[in-house]
Amino acid sequence: MPSIINGLFAGRAGISSHGVAIATVGDNIANASTIAYKSSRSEFEDIIAGGQTVGKVVGSGSGISRITQVMEQGTFEFTGRPLDLGIDGDSFFVVEEADTGSRFYTRAGNFRVNEEGQVVTQRGDIVLGFSPTGSGNLQEINVNTFTQPNISTNDITIAGQLDSTSAVTANPEAAAPGNNSTATYQTLSNTAAFQTSVSVFDPLGAKHDVRLFYYNTGVNQWEVSAYVDQDQVGGATSDPFYLDTFNLNFNADGSRATALPVPPAGDFNFALNWSNGSTPPAQNITLTMDPMTQFATGSAIDAVVSDGSGVGAITTLNVSKDGEVFAVLDNGTSTLLGTFALTRFNNPEGLQRIGQNRYIESVDSGEAVIGSPGGNFGSIEGGNIELSTTDIAAEFVKLITLQRGFQASSRIIGQIDNLLNEIIQLA
Repeated sequence: MPSIINGLFAGRAGISSHGVAIATVGDNIANASTIAYKSSRSEFEDIIAGGQTVGKVVGSGSGISRITQVMEQGTFEFTGRPLDLGIDGDSFFVVEEADTGSRFYTRAGNFRVNEEGQVVTQRGDIVLGFSPTGSGNLQEINVNTFTQPNISTNDITIAGQLDSTSAVTANPEAAAPGNNSTATYQTLSNTAAFQTSVSVFDPLGAKHDVRLFYYNTGVNQWEVSAYVDQDQVGGATSDPFYLDTFNLNFNADGSRATALPVPPAGDFNFALNWSNGSTPPAQNITLTMDPMTQFATGSAIDAVVSDGSGVGAITTLNVSKDGEVFAVLDNGTSTLLGTFALTRFNNPEGLQRIGQNRYIESVDSGEAVIGSPGGNFGSIEGGNIELSTTDIAAEFVKLITLQRGFQASSRIIGQIDNLLNEIIQLA
């Protein structure tokens, strides 16, 4: 049968439960600046002692049934830092402890690159993803393992315009193609109506210049000769090494009359043996003039398109909404390093919080479902971090309420103590 003593236990339980709830509020406020922190709340429940008669049940105070982290979306703060990543959705990043291989999940995407080139969390956990080849196995994303496609040059296309009013001159070259030139660069420059150069890259990524000299040899008739420096192909000087010449003729309306060769023939075909060890075999380069026009205005090159980019160093990283990580190189190209993996749970609030912005799977959360960003997995917001969901104003309002509950529970114990003293004095 409940008695006044039950009130003492109810007061004690109230102090305990409100104390836990106040500690939860304190934890939320303390993590107001923690990246991707999810605020918690204490779930109160009533306590009933056993053996009570139906219709005469007196409660025994309150308890905390659970401390729930509310997994609501946090606000994004733009930082512009390439490896600050926020998740727009209810998924988590997958990370692995370097020493033990234990797997954890996190929403905090303030990543960095360590000394080994691995993308890691601020505490050093390895961030997992998928390889550039699309392999289904999770692996590290490493900036030191990128590949550079199209290093060497094989095809070049030049678009431009030649001046029809240029003086008619003869091509001074008398050597056979593939030999040292019979003229100097100065002679070639003085004779040509127009000249330009294009950069080519050998299989080692070294840059070479192919110089082109354009000669107006008659009405609507042009010759174009190509050269490289002799010391680039085994010679001792930087004098011109003659590659070849081709004719470029135009119609009366300024359009090209010389039929475009059927690809991949091109206007020029060079087999170059560089002296820096990048060949053999010889590097075959095809050069095509398309489109080329001839009008009574200054000669100019409008565009040069080449499939070779040389060797580049990483200048920055770029992460797309689909989680793809690209290394942007200083040669103007980019290469795919991999794709960040995301994971979803049937009940993300069931994840067990273990500190350091990490969670582990539990029975309540269900098993992890791993995939790439997109669809149900949400998207990646590059250059952004997710802020804490703690609302400081709301937490202080809640603190006032909990403080009153804590004080009232302690007052119950004091008042019951006074009543017990009165009973003892009656004896």
